[in-house]
Amino acid sequence: MSTPADELAVPAVAECENCGTALQGRFCHACGQEAEPPASTARGVLRSLAAELTNVDSRALRSVVRVLVRPGELTAEYLAGRRVRYTQPLQLYLGAATAFFFVNAYHPFVTFDPKTRGVVSVLNSAGASGRMSASVVRDLAAKGVSLEVFQERFEGAVAGYLPVFLVGSVLLFGMVLALFYRGARRGYLAHAVFALHWSAFYLLLMIVDRLIPRDRAGGGPFGAVLAVIALVYLAMALRRVHAESWLRTVPKAAGLFLLYQFLLSMWMLSAIGLAFAILT
Repeated sequence: MSTPADELAVPAVAECENCGTALQGRFCHACGQEAEPPASTARGVLRSLAAELTNVDSRALRSVVRVLVRPGELTAEYLAGRRVRYTQPLQLYLGAATAFFFVNAYHPFVTFDPKTRGVVSVLNSAGASGRMSASVVRDLAAKGVSLEVFQERFEGAVAGYLPVFLVGSVLLFGMVLALFYRGARRGYLAHAVFALHWSAFYLLLMIVDRLIPRDRAGGGPFGAVLAVIALVYLAMALRRVHAESWLRTVPKAAGLFLLYQFLLSMWMLSAIGLAFAILT
C-alpha cells in the first residue's frame, strides 16, 4: 500500500528533463531544475508563479533588512556558504543603484549653472566642482549652443555615465580592501562581495541624503550625521567580517572611509570630464 510520501518521491531511475542527469531527489543536483513537471492548468501556473514571486520578494526583503541593520552580516553569511536565502551581492547592489539613480533623476547631485558657468557635484562628504572657461563659452556660442541647452545635454550625459563609472569605483574599493586585509588570506572575490554590500548600503543611505533639502554646497549638520552613520556602519561591518579588535578595526575603517570618499570624488570627476570632452 502506497503512502502520500511514496507518491511524491522521485523514482531513483528518473532523469532530469533538462540535462538528463539521474535524479536523486526533488531537484537535479547537476543543473538545479525541479523534478516535477510544469503545471498543466491555469490554477497551477498561477500558484507556481505566486510561489516564485514570493520567494524572490522574501529574499530581496531579507537581504535589504540585513544590509541596513546588521552591518557585515550579509557578507559573513555569503562567505560562510549560506547564500540561497539572500539576493546575490551584485543583484542587491544593482537594485540599490537603480533606486539611487531614480531619486537622482529628480534631485540630481551633479548640476551645471548657466548663470555662473559652474559645475557642482556634492554627495555627502564627497564632491567635485569647476567652472567653464570663457573660451569654451565662445566655442559653444560659435556652434549655436546656448548655456541653457548645454546644461540640459550635460546633465543628461553625466546621468548616463555615472552608473558605469560607479561600478569601476566599487571594484577599485574591493582592491583597496584587499590591500588593507592582505594578511587575511582571502581572494579578491571576498573583498568584492564586501564592497558590493557596503556600496549598496551607502547608496541607500545617500537616497536619504538626496531627499533632505539643505545647502547643496555645505551639506549641513544632517549631512555630517549621515557621514558618521556611514563610518560607524563600515567599522561594524569590517569587525564582523574580519573578526579583529576595535583597536585595529577603527583606524582601518577611518582610512577606508576616506579612500571611499576619494573614489567617489574621482567617479564624479570622471563622469563630468567625459561629458565635457564630448559636448565641447
